Amino acid sequence: MQLSQTARVAIIGVAGTVGAFFVFGGGFHSSGPADPNDAVPKDSFLVASVDAQELRRSPLFTTLAGKEGSPATRALGVGAIADACGFDPLSRVVRLAVAIPEEGDRGDIGLAARIEVSRDELERCTKSLAEKRGGKAEPREVGSFAVIEGPSGARLAYGAGLLVVGKGAWHDAMLAAAEKKKPGLKDAREHMALRESLTQKEGWRAPTILATALLPKSLRERLKRDMGGEVDDPSANVMAGVLGVSSVGVAIKAGGPGGNVDVAIEMTCESSDACDVVDKLIQRKRLEWSKDLMLRLAGFGQAIDSLEVKAEGSRLRATASSGADALAGAIDRALRHNSTPKPRPPAAPMLPDETLKNDAGSRPRP
Repeated sequence: MQLSQTARVAIIGVAGTVGAFFVFGGGFHSSGPADPNDAVPKDSFLVASVDAQELRRSPLFTTLAGKEGSPATRALGVGAIADACGFDPLSRVVRLAVAIPEEGDRGDIGLAARIEVSRDELERCTKSLAEKRGGKAEPREVGSFAVIEGPSGARLAYGAGLLVVGKGAWHDAMLAAAEKKKPGLKDAREHMALRESLTQKEGWRAPTILATALLPKSLRERLKRDMGGEVDDPSANVMAGVLGVSSVGVAIKAGGPGGNVDVAIEMTCESSDACDVVDKLIQRKRLEWSKDLMLRLAGFGQAIDSLEVKAEGSRLRATASSGADALAGAIDRALRHNSTPKPRPPAAPMLPDETLKNDAGSRPRP
């Protein structure tokens, strides 16, 4: 499975998040519940909030992170931490927030998490991991947070019941938001409006995953280039619609065993015409997917057939649903297919030494 640069950075950040609580010694404990969204700066371009406890009840989590050798456990190196500490660190994350700045270095990403761990478990993990790396990082105080420097410039901070992972100025901005020194997510009007719209529908008040993104002009221009080969009509109508989408939100209810995975997507457009164009594009792609026998055989047919799209003025909403067990199985098969080594073409046969000698002897001498 190939990962984008941002996905790789996110994985590294999550790895730091689930492992960081081991380096703060016995002082690591929360005085009360904390909301990771509090550490999201107002000027984030993308924000994702995850109810990790709910996600762990879904078959999707088992497929992606809950099995030995699954993609997330391999990428995060969870096995090594679990061996040293005696428990799976992913099982201790309560809530998680991801924040990406609109401006910044490529791959900039920040994560904030609330994690539950006892003092005894912490001390055991701290001692074991410190012995493995031959030392112990010393934290420094930044406001009410204790901060340590990690590899490649990453910073890990704990305070106010939160772990915050990031780099450079963006990490500083997250700490400032958490301490209410700078505006946070609740002050981001466009993010909050989209989040409220997604969650005000019946049955959507508390989704497992809620993500919103504000699409600046520069990003929309890049989307135009990326989608250039995806559309049949290059006459600018489709692209005008895509470029007219100014924000996107996604809500996912992961569903428990025997339940459903439900997905809702909302887009805010600059005009109703732009939303109509995007609506037609999605309907066309749905028709193409519905005719794809391979997708159906893989187990994605229910999700494709359930896809519904409705445009209302300058807002568009799409929903889809699939059985959680069936979808988890389909994803598992797709992951195993992508991870199966492709057979190499057979090498050219080597001529026996005797053949080479005879061939050389049969050549005319000069």
